[in-house]
Amino acid sequence: MEKLCKTARVVDIFAKILFIFCIVAICMLIAANIFTAVAVSRPIEDLPKTLSVVFNFNDDNFVVFENGQLMISKQQFAIYVLSASITEVIWVVIMMIGIKLVRRMMIPMKEGRPFEEGISEIIKKFGHFVLAATVICAFIHFLLDTVFIAISAEPEPLPVSISGSGIFAALVIYLISYIFRYGEELQKQADETL
Repeated sequence: MEKLCKTARVVDIFAKILFIFCIVAICMLIAANIFTAVAVSRPIEDLPKTLSVVFNFNDDNFVVFENGQLMISKQQFAIYVLSASITEVIWVVIMMIGIKLVRRMMIPMKEGRPFEEGISEIIKKFGHFVLAATVICAFIHFLLDTVFIAISAEPEPLPVSISGSGIFAALVIYLISYIFRYGEELQKQADETL
């Protein structure tokens, strides 16, 4: 039991650090997007002639500047930066929600009560979260592909792919929640007999 408590504390500390990292990441993304918007709003003549900016997305290169020349319109670039910013923030927020759920699962485990009543429901919610996050990420990926193709004017088929590993992980988490529900019932019966 001591090992479980220690492991739960370590996971909780790691989750705290990851949550703080997510907050810093959101701030950095916002700052980078503001910096990019300011840089693009400057007159082309003021930009260095050696400047090259290339975004890499899904093994495709999206050339914005090359040798100091703007390769797309400023409006196209603004649309791309805005859509990329929104999706990045959504991904980080999804991670933060997942981290909060993991931390809620660790609370009773840190105290040596892994089968406390209600923990199976939290685990089931985490399974719902993983499944929803898998679908949301696929949808966001589809939207970014659409924006990228619209900006680059290269029509390509847009397959929507949902991660099989995300669906499998959600199913495993659902199964674990049922195991914990059974453990809760056994713990309740043991407490009643004492």
